[in-house]
Amino acid sequence: MRTIYIIVEGQTEEEFVNSLMSPYLKQFGINNSVPIPIETSPGFYGGDVRYSRYKNIATNLLRSDPNGIVTSLIDFYGLRNDFPGFIQSAQLQKNQRVEYIEGEIIKDIVHQNLIPYIQLHEFEALLFSDIIGFSNWFPRHINHFKYIINHFPNPEMINDNPESSPAARISKIVGGRKYKKTLHGPIIAMDIGMPTILQKCPRFNLWVKTIIQRASSKE
Repeated sequence: MRTIYIIVEGQTEEEFVNSLMSPYLKQFGINNSVPIPIETSPGFYGGDVRYSRYKNIATNLLRSDPNGIVTSLIDFYGLRNDFPGFIQSAQLQKNQRVEYIEGEIIKDIVHQNLIPYIQLHEFEALLFSDIIGFSNWFPRHINHFKYIINHFPNPEMINDNPESSPAARISKIVGGRKYKKTLHGPIIAMDIGMPTILQKCPRFNLWVKTIIQRASSKE
């Protein structure tokens, strides 16, 4: 079975891949899922994801392992305008815009084993798949989280405004610095579980299915 290399934005996504995605993919015979954090500066990871860095990592992985599958888990929120198609897609709806940018990445790198994926709108959207995670860690604020979950058709549609992005909403609800992404993000996701996240987040679900299908195809 092919190795799956997942280019991730930072430590939170790296832990999410190791704790949730990798065990889930093993159920389908995919035994080697490797998160590859993007180093934004020497020794530092997370935020400021430049396309040049993304492309360099992807092309090096595709070159070093011709049979491996290279994909990514990076946020649309805060995505730099140097990503191909970012400026040209400005007038599209957000879900259409993300798909357009992913398509332009494929055109730019051109490799059959590349599956670009950009999370709409950011990793924290997945945490709104179910109330259980928030209720375990922030029980005093459960009604606020319930309202947000019920207000949107699915978690991925929670918008990317700086004041109302998923992460900003969490921080605003629990107060100040109580939400620590690298700590709470993966733990809340684990409380929810992959099956529920897949059920509630259609783009994320399609991405995971694509990985499984591609990994199962002949090398």
